[in-house]
Amino acid sequence: MLNDSVRLIYVFIIAILLFSVMNIGCSSKPLEQNQQNILEQPQENVSEPRQKTVTSVKPKETSIFSVIEIEDVEYPTLAVSIHLPFRARPNNTVCLVEKHAYLTTERHLHVIDVSIPQRPSYLTSLVFPDEIGKVLAFGNYLVVASEKKFYLVNISQPLHPVIESTGHLPQQRPIKDLDAFDDHLYVMGENDSLYIFSAPRGQARLVKVVELEKRWWLLSLKVDSPEVTQIPQWTSNTFPGGVWDPFLSQRRFLQLRSSKQGKVRASSAFLVVEWLRDPTYDLLSFDAYSRVDDHSTTDPHVALNFGWPDVPLKDDHRTTTTHVGSHDLMGQFREYLIATGQKTFTRRPPARVYVIATGKMQEIPPEPSSETIAIEDKRLIGSVTDFQISGDRLYIVTANGFFLILPLIRFYAMENMRDIEIMKERWSKWGKGRKRQSLSAIPLLSAIPLQASRPISLAVGESEHYVYVLSDPKDSH
Repeated sequence: MLNDSVRLIYVFIIAILLFSVMNIGCSSKPLEQNQQNILEQPQENVSEPRQKTVTSVKPKETSIFSVIEIEDVEYPTLAVSIHLPFRARPNNTVCLVEKHAYLTTERHLHVIDVSIPQRPSYLTSLVFPDEIGKVLAFGNYLVVASEKKFYLVNISQPLHPVIESTGHLPQQRPIKDLDAFDDHLYVMGENDSLYIFSAPRGQARLVKVVELEKRWWLLSLKVDSPEVTQIPQWTSNTFPGGVWDPFLSQRRFLQLRSSKQGKVRASSAFLVVEWLRDPTYDLLSFDAYSRVDDHSTTDPHVALNFGWPDVPLKDDHRTTTTHVGSHDLMGQFREYLIATGQKTFTRRPPARVYVIATGKMQEIPPEPSSETIAIEDKRLIGSVTDFQISGDRLYIVTANGFFLILPLIRFYAMENMRDIEIMKERWSKWGKGRKRQSLSAIPLLSAIPLQASRPISLAVGESEHYVYVLSDPKDSH
């Protein structure tokens, strides 16, 4: 009997051991998997914040908004960059309205408060139903273009921009370019027709269609009228007289792409166009003004004629003077290097860097490394991607990430005498022995490489102490 009891106990223990072994075997794979997960989880947790930071500045997924400080025109500095998690395209732009910068990316309009330029503040983004491109100011509105539509956005409350209305061309024709002046929009279609809309209160109404001539070049507004004057392309060495008329009658050039697809920038004093006909000249500038024909005047702001071509046209006691400047930017850049004695450029990171994550700005440390750039490359600066006139200066960004400042000098009315002093000093360094300074000898006031990015648009602040640049990362193309 005792032996039977011992035998039962022994069998019971054996059964328990077998059951335990089977249970351990069945659970070994989940256990191994759990152990693997436990080992992998800390790595994911460690890398997740870093991955977020990398994702927020990943080249193919972001755009970059930068602030360049130019209070000292000879030594601009890259003050701030904000990385937005939205992709920018070559036709996206940035514009300024009072203390706010508005920039477009693929499908978004972004609002950034620049009341303190060194510390800009991202406010909000507005999403659009289709891809958008150019943005420009229009009173209390913005005009935002897409492929076949244009949107009027109410920005009376910058924190809450609202799409107020939508317009399009007849037959839904594609939009090539647009500009705005007073209460009118000027929209160019890909069929080389100009559509003029009246939009006094955020609602656009088509009022006129202008069929453009085959050899048109520039467009300017007529006096007290939404109609336009077409300036034809020239066929000789003499520029058409229509170029000068808007200056003298205080009319406005429309900043619409020329018939050759060249960008056009205009102010009350200057006209600058991309010169795509001759690859040796990147830009052409024009200036025309009237003055009293009195050679005895001793105006302290009179600037010397540095050998630029001018054509005086006398009318009674007044003289109309016209100027054409051809700007070979690569040649001027080399002359700038000679005048300043620079052998290399250093592409440094901005002083402050921010990223936008979950709708908020987060400051991150700037990249500690910098890149030294040799200047032997003849195409170092790359092609012009955008340029803007402010005062008597031209501000330029190029495809290889360079920012340039070029003076546009009016001989008899210089506003920035500091620019004249800078240029005289540089000419004295390298221009000895030259009997006459050529147009290409106009020195750049400054040139700096930006961070590793491709600038696509810029806007100049009212004080001319800050420039705002929209870029996409260098590696995104």
